[in-house]
Amino acid sequence: MLSHLLKLMWNKRRANVLIFVEILLAFVVLFGVYTFTIYNYDRYRSPLGFSYEHSLGVRVDLDDQLDSAAVVEAHRRIRTELLELPDVAAVTWIGPVNPFGGGTWRTSNDEYGFLITTLMMFADEHFAETAELDFREGGWYTEADQHAKYPPIVVNGAFKDEYFPQAETLVDTLLPINGLHRVVGVVDAFKYQSNFAENQPLTFFSHADQDRGGEPFEMLIVRTHPGRTAAVQEPLYRRLVDLTKNTDVVIWSMAEDRIKANRPVVIPLIIMLVISGFLLINIALGLFGVLFTQISHRRAEIGLRKALGATPGEVTAQFVGEVLVVTAAGLLLGTFFAVQLPLLELLPIPAKYFYLGIMASVLTILLIVTACAFLPSRQAAGLHPAHVLHEE
Repeated sequence: MLSHLLKLMWNKRRANVLIFVEILLAFVVLFGVYTFTIYNYDRYRSPLGFSYEHSLGVRVDLDDQLDSAAVVEAHRRIRTELLELPDVAAVTWIGPVNPFGGGTWRTSNDEYGFLITTLMMFADEHFAETAELDFREGGWYTEADQHAKYPPIVVNGAFKDEYFPQAETLVDTLLPINGLHRVVGVVDAFKYQSNFAENQPLTFFSHADQDRGGEPFEMLIVRTHPGRTAAVQEPLYRRLVDLTKNTDVVIWSMAEDRIKANRPVVIPLIIMLVISGFLLINIALGLFGVLFTQISHRRAEIGLRKALGATPGEVTAQFVGEVLVVTAAGLLLGTFFAVQLPLLELLPIPAKYFYLGIMASVLTILLIVTACAFLPSRQAAGLHPAHVLHEE
C-alpha cells in the first residue's frame, strides 16, 4: 500500500509541490511560535517569590549632606512614621535595584575554582516581612547580623541549585561574593525583572554593604492592606514630603510596573500568535482548495475503483494517505533543520523547548491536514460509479 501511494505521489509530483511547500512553511512558523510560547509560558509559571499585588514603590530624595549616622536615623524615623498610617502594613528600604524597575546589578567571583555569577539586590532587615518571602532554610538577616564579623547575605534557591546542589545547607557558609559574607538564609525563589525572567542566581546584601559605597537607600517598598493601595497614595505622599522637606517624591504601583515589565514579551507573543493563526487559516483553506480540485480531476479514477469493488472507506483512506505522505515529507525536512538548533546550541534556550515545539508543530499540522483532506476525500468516496463513468 505504501509503495503504491509513493508511486502515485511521484507521478503527481508537480501537483504535490504546492502542498509540500505549504506544509514546510506551516511547520517553520509553528515551530518558532510553539517554542517561543512554551519557553515563556514555563518561565511565567515559575514563581516570582515575593508579593507585589498590594505594594507601592517609593523614591525619595534625602539630603546629600547627611552623614551615615544621620541617614540611619532618617531611615528609621521615616519608616516609623509611615507605619503609623492606618492603611500601611509594612515598610522596607531597598537599594538602587527595585522589582520590575528594569535595573540590574551583577557580580562575579571565581575563588572557589569555578565562576560564581549572581544578580544583586540591597535591602534592609525588614524586606522579608514586607515582600512576604518564603525560605528554604535559615531566615532574613537582622540588625545584629549587620554588625557581625562577616556581613550577612541571603541567596535564592537558584543560587544554591546552580552552584552548591550537593550541600545540605548554605546557612553559616562563608562566600567570597563582593567580599567575604556569611549566608544566613536561602529564599525559595526570587526573580525581580518580570514574570518572564529566568530564575537566575541572586544575592541580597544589607544596607551596610550599600552604605560603604557612599550611596544611602532612597527607595522604599510600602505594602498596604488589601484594597487600600490607591487610597493610601495621597496621605503617603504628604507624609513623605513633611518628613524629607522635599517634594521630589515618586510613588508607583508595583502591580502596574509588573504589567509594564512583562510587555516586551507579551506584545511580541500576541503578535506572533495572531499572525500564525491567520497564516494557518490561509494554509488550511489553500490546502482544502488544492485537495478538492485534485480529487475533482480524478473522478474517473474514483468511479473505476468503486466499480472494481473499492469501498468508500478505502477510497477515503487512499486520498488521505496520499496527502499524509506529502505531509510526512515536509515534516521530515522541517524537523531535520529544526533539531539543528538545540544540537548546535544556536539559541540560549534549553533543548527541551525545541523538542516540545517540534512535537506540538507536527501534531498540529497532522490534525489540520487530516481535517482538510477528510472532507473532499469523503465526498469523493460517495460518488456513484455509474454516474462518474457516464460523465467520461
